[in-house]
Amino acid sequence: MTGGGQPQFNGNVIKQIKMLLPPLKTQQAIVAEIEAEQALVAANRELIARFEKKIQTTLARVWGENDPAPVEV
Repeated sequence: MTGGGQPQFNGNVIKQIKMLLPPLKTQQAIVAEIEAEQALVAANRELIARFEKKIQTTLARVWGENDPAPVEV
């Protein structure tokens, strides 16, 4: 079985569909917001990695280990 789930809705029909896009300024604002959120996610990942390393170091000190196990990020 091939084709889409809708009868008579093939690639040629899809090419003819017109979609309205927001103005370029709105698109740019959306991209800027997403990029800012991606930067926050990256910063949070770095913060998590730092705290995981601190936790491992503290646990090693508490348990008397000289060389804590490395933390993979």
